Amino acid sequence: MYKPALLFTVIFCLTVGHAKADAITNGSFENSMGTFVGDVNHVDELSSGSTVISGWTTLNGTETAWIQNGNPYGIPAADGSYFLDLTGYTDVGKFGGVSQTFTTTPGTNYTVTFDLGYGGAYSVLRGPVSVTASAGGVAGIFTSGSGSPNPAVWDLQTFQFTATSSTSTLSFIGASTAGGDYIGLDNVHVETPSVSPVPEPGSFALVLSGIGFFGQMVRGVRRGRAG
Repeated sequence: MYKPALLFTVIFCLTVGHAKADAITNGSFENSMGTFVGDVNHVDELSSGSTVISGWTTLNGTETAWIQNGNPYGIPAADGSYFLDLTGYTDVGKFGGVSQTFTTTPGTNYTVTFDLGYGGAYSVLRGPVSVTASAGGVAGIFTSGSGSPNPAVWDLQTFQFTATSSTSTLSFIGASTAGGDYIGLDNVHVETPSVSPVPEPGSFALVLSGIGFFGQMVRGVRRGRAG
């Protein structure tokens, strides 16, 4: 039997907007290339200039810690199984960071979101913590909450920029932490606004044709029942 739900599905598929597309690679810092070499703490300590994390280059500090779930610090990833600590093991001097260059469309607005983490199994892993984030000529310092929650807390941060060239570079550098021992970074996304959910004229015609066909089917079913 012809079901109205089928027509609804067709109309819905024609009228919804396109899903947002993420412009960057591996925003959750996953071990997609199998390059993670963890120690007993599930930590891979990376020096500046390392490219072992797919899509990313480490920078600025003497080290950036790439950490896996199951670590003894009471810190689960915000997304996936891996995340970064921009303080590394040394926890002093210049904090670490990461950057990625990606394709952009000049004049297009982009929204950057990321999770900034603090807290954990030890009181020294406390907030507030801050990072400097920049992309497309826009830069700012972003700060999480305070305290020593266990397990760690991830705070969502966001900013926007307008691309001025065919490529843009996104970077994060640890700025400060009350504990001096942990600045978490995970779940990074760069997206363009959703396309307005308005179907093209051809799609309207197809929808109307489907409605007409549905009407004929309903009339046929009614005549069959009446007979």
